[in-house]
Order: sequence, then structure tokens, then C-alpha cells
Amino acid sequence: MKRIEHYRRLQEPPFNSSEREHVTIILGGLTWKHERLIKAVLNRSGYLAEYLPQADREAHEIGKEYCASGLCNPAYFVAGNLIKRLRQLEAEGLSREEIVKNYVYFTAGTTGPCRYGMYEDEIRSALHAAGFSGFRIILFLQEHGVKASSGHSGMQFSVDFGLSALHAVVLGDLLNDLQRKLGAYEVVPGDADRMIVALVDELVEYFRTTPHFDLAEQAPRWLRGWLQRHRSHASFRVLNTLCKIHVHLNGSALLTELRKCRQILSTMEVDRLRLRPLVKIIGEFWAQLTEGDGNFRMFEFLQREGAEVAVEPISCWLLYLLFLAKQRLDLQLRLAGQEHPWSKPMEAFRIRAKIVWKRGLFSATEYIYKRHYKRLASALGDITTPLSPQKKLAALAAPHYSTFLRGGEGHLEVGKNIYYTASRKCHMVLALKPFGCLPSTQSDAVQASLVERNPEMIFASIETAGDGEIHAYSRVQMALADAKESARQEFETVLRSSQLTIEQIREFLAEQPELRSASYRVSRRDGVISTSANFLLDVREKMQSERTARDTFSVRQRSSSGLRIPTISSQENDHV
Repeated sequence: MKRIEHYRRLQEPPFNSSEREHVTIILGGLTWKHERLIKAVLNRSGYLAEYLPQADREAHEIGKEYCASGLCNPAYFVAGNLIKRLRQLEAEGLSREEIVKNYVYFTAGTTGPCRYGMYEDEIRSALHAAGFSGFRIILFLQEHGVKASSGHSGMQFSVDFGLSALHAVVLGDLLNDLQRKLGAYEVVPGDADRMIVALVDELVEYFRTTPHFDLAEQAPRWLRGWLQRHRSHASFRVLNTLCKIHVHLNGSALLTELRKCRQILSTMEVDRLRLRPLVKIIGEFWAQLTEGDGNFRMFEFLQREGAEVAVEPISCWLLYLLFLAKQRLDLQLRLAGQEHPWSKPMEAFRIRAKIVWKRGLFSATEYIYKRHYKRLASALGDITTPLSPQKKLAALAAPHYSTFLRGGEGHLEVGKNIYYTASRKCHMVLALKPFGCLPSTQSDAVQASLVERNPEMIFASIETAGDGEIHAYSRVQMALADAKESARQEFETVLRSSQLTIEQIREFLAEQPELRSASYRVSRRDGVISTSANFLLDVREKMQSERTARDTFSVRQRSSSGLRIPTISSQENDHV
């Protein structure tokens, strides 16, 4: 009888702290904005790091060659992109043994029913098949949040590293959103990309050069010696940690840097009178985030087709994980009423107190994260898209898609489509997902029902693969035509209500450079979607304000010069 060999995880040597000086951490899977900022954080913490370029079709083919069949599309792109880089290192003269010894791969992972949870082992298997057996992968489990541990002693998450990484993720989200917003209205082609590169350069330099807070160094001079002598004491470590958290979350240094970025941003000219339908991107985590061939370079295509793209931030996914954690604890608290009755009061109280305490920690984390996101967005000028409200997304999705279903984006895709359409926050919703993604396929079935019952909903779902981009572009163009018509009608309605012409508005804008600046904040009004329509209303209000101020000044000038201003008597007024 043939002996059955069960699967065994491929063993790899640990990444030890003694290797930090010569081992390079490879980053991949996020946007270049996020990865450059995270690389700077790693460098500041004493690690060597580099990030992979955007995965292309060549990487996809390499991934298909070495990965198992039937995987989600991102697995092929991610694994192939890593193998492609390792082959480049080999071509540069490094042996495979040196590559395995001097490089590690750092990526996010997950658990649960989604095949995303298997990426780690699939990448290991692909690396083994490609001849890089033993190559180390450091995994940051998303479910563990800020307490995540890589499982390797060489990769340690300190308070400074964790909160600096938080800054990097939030800033990456803001700059990623800003790049797409500005790209739709740039006057000089390529200005938006160049501006974002300049802002990332500025922030990278900030992360590299700004020293971390240390209580013993920042305390009054007369106290420093005593604190230095008691640095190893537990009370000092606790107090120092609390001070570090306070400085990271409430300090002014990063805000000052962002205000400097806003000044740089103000030098870019944009034309917000261009008619652009607003397209909201949703879908599977990787497919909606990548900017390369993994989603057919869809953001660039939409921009060329005359749309403004609203991308989805990583922060929304992190807040979704916190929502799931709180939801699970709420369920445990309800079950505790049956499993731990008050007939045993001490045990019942202990169980409930533990659940309530954990839920409180998650709620506090959520509050801190959202506050910090808003704080950094405000320092940048409050010109980016606000985060989606998780409770509202769940409430909207619940009648159609259970919020307890796990895997992929869960209920988010359905909730976002309803939220952004019903709240009139976009003209069109575009869902990007890998070919064969089961959770997204479930969502699409619900979306079809929603579109049938809500004809005003403009929704398109695109499955991404290594080929088929022409078909995908064609489907997007059909939906985009309806979105453009909706945006045109909205703009014309607003223009008629303003009682102005485009020529009058442009003549006014020619004398108002701050309104043509990329740093100008366009006010958002309920029911008005497009940037151009909201901007037109802003301009109308400013024109009316200037006209009123000019009339008031004229009256005062005439009064001060001694001229009598004629008045109309009550009888004359009645006659009129």
C-alpha cells in the first residue's frame, strides 16, 4: 500500500535580530506610496528595506508557472513579482544561497475562508519550486492589528515602529486618494504624479530624519540625569511609552510637515470646471488597490476616459477588521447570558467583564484611528475623501448580505454600493475582483438584484485576470457613458441655477489663483456629486460675496465723501 504523505509546511530559518545589519526586507503588495513611506519607517528603525515595483504581466506568468492552479489572481502576481525580483538579484551576481540568507519578504496575511489566507504557503511553495527553498517570509496577520507579531525575533514591533507605520499607512491612503483626485483636473499632463512624488519625497525625509521621542532626553535638564539612571525601571518604561504614544498621536511635528506639503501642493494648477463623473472603486482588497496589470491599470484607463476616480483606502479595511472584532464580542456577550447565568455571579461577572473590556479596547482603537486619520487629513487641507462609516455600511448591507459572512471583503462591497449610490456620493460604482474570487462572486449575485430593483444605480463588476483587458475596458466604457450623462445633467442644472455662464466663471477664476490651486478645498453639498458642480457653486458664492463687499465699500465711500444718498419714502416705496 502506498504511503500517503500529508502536507508539511516548508521549514525556513528564523530572521534573528543579529541579522538586521545585512538582511534586506522586501516589501510588496501595496501602492508605491505606502511602500516608500513604510520603507522609510523601517530604515529609521534600523532595518534595510526595499520595495517591489508594481506587478506586471510578466510577473503573472512567472507566478502561474510556479504556483498551483486554481488560485486567486493576486497570488500569481504577488508570487511572480517576488520571484522576478530574486531572479534579478541572481542576474546581478548573487548566488541563490546569498539571496536566501540576505533577503526576507514582509507581507500582510489573514485567516478564514478566503484563499488570501493561503497566499503565504503558496508563495513559499512557489519559491521552493523556483529554486529559492528556505526563503523567509515574515507575516503580519491583519486580525491581530497593532499587536501583530511576525514570529521572527529580528522583526520586532516597538511603539515607535508601530505608530510610525500607522502614520505611513494613513499618509499613503491620503496621497493615493489625492493623486487620483488631482489627476482628473491637472492642467499640465503628468503634474499630479510629479506632485505626489514630491510630497512622498518630503515625507520620506521627515520619517528618516525626525528623532523619536525619549523622556530622558526631552525632560528638563535638571531631571535628565536621574531619568537616565532609572531608565531600566518598569515605571520609567511605562511612562516613556505613554509619552511616546501622546507625541505620536497629538504632537505637532508631523502636522507642521503636512502643512509644508500643502504649501508645495498649492503651486500646482488645476481646472475643476472640467466635467468628470465620479467613479467609486470597490472590490477585493488587492485588486482594488494595485495600480498595475493586476487590475488592467484601470485607474489610468478611467482617467483617460474622462472620469474622476475615488480609490478605496487601506484604512477602510483596517476599520472593517475592528468592526468584525467588535461584532464577534457582541455575539459572545449575548451568548454569555445563556452559557454563564447569574446563578454563579462571580464567574458570570468575570466572563462579561472580560468581553466588555476587550470590546472597549477595540472601540478605543477605532476612535483613535479615525481621529488620527481626520487629523492628518485636516493638516493636508481636508481635500481628500472621508472614511466610509462602518456601522452604516453594515446596516445597509444586512438586509441583503449577512454581516457575519467572512472571507474577502465580506459585506463591504454590497454596503458600499448602496451607501455611495443612495447618499449620492458617486455617479458610478466599479467593483474590481480577481477571476474566481468566491466572496466577490457572492457579492455580485446580490449586486445584480440591487441593480434590478434600483435602475438609477450605475454599477459594473470586472473580474481581473492576466488577459482580457479589452473586454473589461469595453464593459467599463458602457457603464461610464451613463455616468457621464448623469454628471452632465447635474452640472447643467447647477449652472442654470447659478445664472452664470462658463465664460463669466472663467473670467472670475483668471483673477483668483487660489481657486485654481490644487490645495483649494471644494465644499461638498448633499445631493451634489461631481467636483465640477460643487466647485461651480463655490465660485458662485465667492462672486456674490465679492459683489456684496464691493457694493458695501462703494456705499461707504460715497458716505465718507459727503454725498447724500437718496432714500425712498414709505409712500414712494408703497407706490413702487
